Amino acid sequence: MIANFFQSLKAAKVEYLLISGQATVLYGAATFSEDIDLWIAPTAENCDRFKTSLRACDARFYKLTPQLTPDYLQRGHGFHFVLGAGGESVFLDVMGNPPRAGTFMAAKAKARWMQTEWGNVHTIGVKSLVELKKTQRLEDYPIISRLALAWFEQPDCTNTGEDFLWALENIFTLPELTIYFSEHPEAVASASHFNQKVAEFGRQWLAAQDVPESVEQPVRGFFQERIATLQMADRHYWRDIIGELKSLRAEGRLTPEGGAV
Repeated sequence: MIANFFQSLKAAKVEYLLISGQATVLYGAATFSEDIDLWIAPTAENCDRFKTSLRACDARFYKLTPQLTPDYLQRGHGFHFVLGAGGESVFLDVMGNPPRAGTFMAAKAKARWMQTEWGNVHTIGVKSLVELKKTQRLEDYPIISRLALAWFEQPDCTNTGEDFLWALENIFTLPELTIYFSEHPEAVASASHFNQKVAEFGRQWLAAQDVPESVEQPVRGFFQERIATLQMADRHYWRDIIGELKSLRAEGRLTPEGGAV
């Protein structure tokens, strides 16, 4: 079913990017994801092409979904579908303007075509994916940290101070931080410009690979504070969109769950 869906996207010339869970799997930052998440260009023409692909896969509307229009796509709503029927059903989540990742065209310029079991799939770039994953879910932050490490395997990475600093800004767990300094010991110099607690951790790790708790604990606290700030920002971002969704539901303007596209 998933392979057929991506073939239908290609046949209809839909402009899309694979994002979220399956993208993290392709980059090696996660091991499993059930759903398919797409970012589609929020234009009228692309929206029509995408509907053609959905109908080719017997898509049905799923929970709390507005009408699939360019207006709602541009306003940041999510759209939820089920592809196929019975045991072959696949859940699909779609956005036209996801948070923090900039415009579709800018993200498309940095995207990668990746060979998968479903064919060649247009996949969001690592840096854009990292921004998308800065959600309220605590479990996303170890994944973000692994994506930061994966950046150094990407063709756009130049292994410069800018790359080292970006990775430091997007690592939120001690296991990934130790891997980072082990693989990139030169990054300790960049850490001094980022955070002194992290820099001290790096220096001690490189010296003995046995960092005392008195050095680890301040770094954990620093990570927790940064995660909390990002969680709050994501909560604020969704507040108005969720409010509008509640109004649409109260007015009976959401698509009927289970209805055909």
